Amino acid sequence: MNNTKITLLAILIISISTSSLLINRRNLVTILLTIELLIITLCLLLSTYTHSLTLTISVILIVLILTIAASETAIGLSIIVAYYRIRGTITIKSFNLLRG
Repeated sequence: MNNTKITLLAILIISISTSSLLINRRNLVTILLTIELLIITLCLLLSTYTHSLTLTISVILIVLILTIAASETAIGLSIIVAYYRIRGTITIKSFNLLRG
């Protein structure tokens, strides 16, 4: 696939995930997975455009971004699981109880 097709695919994925983020704002797991999909798509775009430049530093940057995104997802999921064990629900409306 050439750069144009990959760019169009990435734009399609970004638009679908953004619309999913705007439409389905009730479930925290869905929001977390949508944000993860956005980060992975941005890494796809970054790797597509730096592949033509053959930069080694871009591979290191992409691995670093994916590592940070994976750790953020793991921390977010652990917080959501802990909150679910306490409250029994993970909807956004239940987080209004967290205000001090």
